[in-house]
Amino acid sequence: MGMGNKVYILGVGPGDKALICPEAEKVISNCHVLIGGIRNLQVYGNLDCERIKVGNNLDEIAKYIMSNMEQKNIAVLASGDPGVFGILEYLKGKIDNDKIHVVPGISSFQYLCAKMKISWQDAFLTSVHGRDQADVIDIVRKNKKTIIFAGGDNTPEKICSMFFEKGLKDVTVTIGEKLSYKEERITTGKPDSLMKMTFEKLSVLLVLNEKCTSEPKGPMDNAIHGIPDDMFIRGDVPMTKEEIRTVSISKLRLRENYTVFDVGAGTGSVSIECALRCTKGQVYAIEKEKDAVKLIEENIEKFRANNINIIHGKAPDVLTGLPEPDCVFIGGSSGKMNDILECISNCKGKIRVVTNAVTIESAYEAIKGLEEKGFGCVDVVLMSVSKGRSVGGKHLMQALNPVYIISGEYGGRQ
Repeated sequence: MGMGNKVYILGVGPGDKALICPEAEKVISNCHVLIGGIRNLQVYGNLDCERIKVGNNLDEIAKYIMSNMEQKNIAVLASGDPGVFGILEYLKGKIDNDKIHVVPGISSFQYLCAKMKISWQDAFLTSVHGRDQADVIDIVRKNKKTIIFAGGDNTPEKICSMFFEKGLKDVTVTIGEKLSYKEERITTGKPDSLMKMTFEKLSVLLVLNEKCTSEPKGPMDNAIHGIPDDMFIRGDVPMTKEEIRTVSISKLRLRENYTVFDVGAGTGSVSIECALRCTKGQVYAIEKEKDAVKLIEENIEKFRANNINIIHGKAPDVLTGLPEPDCVFIGGSSGKMNDILECISNCKGKIRVVTNAVTIESAYEAIKGLEEKGFGCVDVVLMSVSKGRSVGGKHLMQALNPVYIISGEYGGRQ
C-alpha cells in the first residue's frame, strides 16, 4: 500500500480490536511507526514496527512526525474517535492539514449508548477536563441526555456528588468503565448511591434528566437586565431595585468570562443578574448578615445561578485570597468604603467599580474615595424613579428615593 507522505490519525475504538474498522487495520499493517497510548500499542505488539508511547510528550511527538513523515509511514492510534476529545485538534495545530489523513473510529460514548440501547443524536457531549463545574451542572439541567468524559480530579463519583449537592438528585447516571475490555463494568443509578462508590477515572457518564428545562436559567426566558423585583425571594433584607439595578449593572460593562464581586449582596439580586451574563465567569456574593446569606442561597437555587460563590463575612476582610475581580459592585459598605477601595486598588489588573449611594454624604465618600485611590473615568448619575400606582381608578406616580450611581475604573498596579 502506497501511503505517501501523510500522517494517519486512526480511531481505534474503545479498546477491543474487533471494533477497529478495516481501513484503520489496513493502514496499521503498512506502517513503519505506531504512536499511541500503551494499551493501544499493546494490541499490535506482534507487528514489526517502531512504537512511540504517548504521554506528556505531545510536542516531541509532533516534531518527530514532521521530521520523519516523508521517509516513514506513520500512524497515530487515537482511542475511540480522533475527533472526540482526542489528539486530532492538537496535531492540526502543528502539522500541515493537507498532510493529515483521518480514519474515524467508534467512540466509547457510542459504545456505551449502544450497550444501553439509547440513541445519542440529541445528547450534549462534554468533558470535565478544563471545564468549570458550574458549566457542567447547567448543561445537565438543560439537556435530557448529557454525555460526560470524566478524568483527572473529576472522577465519576465526584461528578455524581456534585449533581447531588446542586439539586440534580433525580437524574439517572450510567457510568461505563474499561468499555469493550474483559474488565468492562457498566453501572446505572442515582447520584446519591453512585457518589459512594469508586470508579475508574477515565470513564464515560451518560446522564438522563427527564426534568430538563430548555430555559437558559431558571424562571427567566433570557438573561436580561432588570429581572422584576417580585421574581426574587425576599425578606427584610435590602435589595437593589429593578430600575436602579438595570443601570448599575450596565455601568459594570460585563463580559461573559468576568469575575465579579457583589459587596453587600443583600438578597443577591445583583449577583443573580451578573451570574446570568457571566456564564463563563464567577460571581462572589459578599454578605455579612446571616439572614441575607440564606436568601442568596434560595435565589441561587431558584435562578439556577451555579456560578455564584457566597462569601459570608465583612469586606474588605474576606476579600483576601479571592481571585482578582474584573468588576466590583458595592451595594453596601457598612462604613468601610475607603478600606474596600484601598483593597481593590492593590489589584494588578483593570477593574471597574460601581457603587450606589442614597445620602449625599455617602455619595461624596464614594466619589472622593475613587479619586483619591487613583480611579479614572469617575462617573456620577443621580437616578430618580417614580412608579405608577392605581388610586381611585386613576394612576399616580409615586417617587422612590433618588439613588446615586457612581462608577470608576482602576487601571491596575504597574
